[in-house]
Amino acid sequence: MTDQRVTIEAEAFPLMVRLGPQLLLMQPVSRTAVHGLDEAYTEAAFDLTTDIQSTGTSIDARWQVLPDHTHVLLVLHGRAPKPFELAIRYTLSSPTERQAFLDIAQHADTGPVALFIYPDRHDVAQAATALQKPDLPLFTSLGIGVEEALHCRTLHRLGRHPRKPA
Repeated sequence: MTDQRVTIEAEAFPLMVRLGPQLLLMQPVSRTAVHGLDEAYTEAAFDLTTDIQSTGTSIDARWQVLPDHTHVLLVLHGRAPKPFELAIRYTLSSPTERQAFLDIAQHADTGPVALFIYPDRHDVAQAATALQKPDLPLFTSLGIGVEEALHCRTLHRLGRHPRKPA
């Protein structure tokens, strides 16, 4: 794996789109956020636009909730084409923001939550428009499908009282 995790502030909260029983989370993550992510975007686009099999893109994701409930981290573990570890930090400064993450967790209790990442906000907006048309080839070509069934159980912690500092 990598020697060290890179942590960035979230450019935006994930755009949430309900598609049948599935909740899609669409998150902008800059190509330059961590070494190796640019290659992952390139490989994903290469796989979709050519008949040649590339080395593929493999990224795992998981949530972390800080003990004081002031931040949520979305941790991405890149495995291929290059290893990386990136944490996207969301600052929870209002009850509405906290509730948005609880809503994600509650949805995951009854249906799948999928995570897609895109190089910037513009790509997220284009992908959302592609879903409405529907233009699934455009939707998938704009970013990377990271998880089809993201585990969100950790986000339920936001519904309990935060731990007090020691």
